[in-house]
This record gives sequence, C-alpha cells and structure tokens, in this order.
Amino acid sequence: MADGKRKTFKRKSEPEDGARDSTDELRNYLSSDFASLRDEIHREITSRDILLRKLEESVTRLSEDIAPVKDYVAAEMEEEDDDASSQSSDSPEGGAPQDGDQETEEERNNRAQNRCVDVMMSLTEIRMNNEEKTQKVRGFYEKIYKASPFTSLMLKFLERNGGVKVLIDCDSSNISNLGGRLVNLDGEKCNGTAFLTFADIFECRVYLGGVSGLFRLYKRGQYVNETFDPEVSLAQSLAQMVMYLTFKNRGCPYACGDEMYEKLYEKIVLETSQKKESVIMDGCVYHAFSMKSSLAREVSLISVVPGMLVKYGSNEGMSKLLEQVPLLTFFFIHHVIPKMRS
Repeated sequence: MADGKRKTFKRKSEPEDGARDSTDELRNYLSSDFASLRDEIHREITSRDILLRKLEESVTRLSEDIAPVKDYVAAEMEEEDDDASSQSSDSPEGGAPQDGDQETEEERNNRAQNRCVDVMMSLTEIRMNNEEKTQKVRGFYEKIYKASPFTSLMLKFLERNGGVKVLIDCDSSNISNLGGRLVNLDGEKCNGTAFLTFADIFECRVYLGGVSGLFRLYKRGQYVNETFDPEVSLAQSLAQMVMYLTFKNRGCPYACGDEMYEKLYEKIVLETSQKKESVIMDGCVYHAFSMKSSLAREVSLISVVPGMLVKYGSNEGMSKLLEQVPLLTFFFIHHVIPKMRS
C-alpha cells in the first residue's frame, strides 16, 4: 500500500513536458541549496559582518525558492510511513505474524503505534490516576503519534532513548499540583499556576496540565483568547526534551559550538519575528515570541513545528507551516529530523 502511495505521488508530480520529477530530484534540489548556504557560511565563519551579510543573501534566495518544499515534504512523509511499516513488519516484537499469515499495512502501523504508546505510558505518572485518566492520557500520545510521521518519529526517539519522566494532572489546566516553584527559560522563578506545561530539560521531566481551556495571548498589539489543547502543549514540551537529548545544548536545535547552524537558526528566528508583525500566524508562534530571552525564544520556536502538526493534523498543519514559517519548517526537516534519525 505504501508503494501505491509513492506511485500516486510521482504521477501527480510529473510535469507536462515529461521531464523527470522524482523525490530524489526534489531532495537533491533542496539539499544542494541548503548545502550551498552551509558552504557560504563556513567560508566566511571568521568574519561576523560578512557572515551575516551572506546569511541575509542566502536565506533570501532560499525563501524565494521555498515552493518545492511542499513536494519534498510529501515525499519525506511517505518515506517515513514506509520506514515505519518496514520496521514494524520486520520486528519480532508485538506478536509479529508467523509464516503464511498476512498482516495489512494498517495492522503493522497499529502494532508499531501501540508499542510506542505503551512505552510512553510506562514513562508517565498521572496524578490521582484511574482508568478514565489513563485512557485520556493514552489518547494524547495516540494523537501525537498519528498527527505526522515527524511527530511519531519524535515519540519513537523517546521510546528508544528513555530516561524521560512525564507528569500529568488531568484535573487541572496548570501544573501547580505537580511541583513547586520552577525556573523558566527566561530565568524567572514562577509558581506552577503560571505554566500550562513545562519541560525541565535538565531533570528530564515534562509537566502537563491535562485540562483544555483558554489563555490570554498578546498578538499583534492586543490580547486575545487562545485555546489550550493539552496534547499540543505536550507535543511541544516533548519536542523541547528531544532537542536537548539530540543536541545537548540547553534545548536549542543545534549542537554546542556549531556556529554555522547557530547563525542560520538565529537568522530564521529573526525573520520569523519580523514576519509575524505583518502576517497573522498561529498562536504557537506568538507564544514562542512572548518569551523575553533569546534562548527561550529559540527553544520555544522550534517546537512550533510538531505543535502545529498535532494541532491541525498532517496535511493542514504542514500547509500552515509552509505558509507561515517556511524556513523554520525547512530547518526542522533538513537539520533536526536527520539528527533525530541518527
């Protein structure tokens, strides 16, 4: 079935002039553009002024050429589906079928999902737990897993690495019952009532208030009410934990000392900040920029990608991401995802 999807994608993407337009070509097109940007940064890495000028020129060109990303993303997501199906069908875990049995793609995917969600549930502590709360929290993980191949990869990463503890209060929209005073990324000590969710990356703990509701958000000169979805916030906090475990750099999506990707990401953050003043963006973006310090904004902004995929689903979420934050999405796909895989 996955092969059928790939064939459908290629037929749909085939240009009228008969030129070859495959996933590999899209990948090569984008990889070469991104590689060119990296090479330019590397050559000028000793001069900050020249570096920033090169970044400006390169990111501008990349922004103009961003349209093919939609096709690239579709191909990447199909490839993730195929990889997940292949791995789950080859694995002896979870009751793999014996010779002669025929397991459908859907059954293989469900088995892989159940195994991953089971592991995440084993890492989760629910305050005053009961069967209803267990099913509710399980639903959070299932929604994150199903949202996109990128978000399921995030859970698989945590499944493989372990060490993360998730604490959830299903009776509150904040985390006041789960811990005392916490220090946020801006360095401020706050009570639990100030947090809907919180990722304590140094303790490898994620806190979540599991009740949906509304919160006030400052957006384009005025305060508006935004819906708080626990599964979206959980996905964003888990993403921050994955960034920390992957790059070991306080939750930033690049390794310590990797000046090339650091400067590139700073440029993307700056462009996104400027763009949000002229283009209406999702509340996840505005919430990231409500942080005071550059560190907090950087850590929060990268988690917007999985957050919006869970919030809107795979197709609509990716469409909104490519429309509102294309360079951030490109950075996540081309830099973060490969690091998570490796």
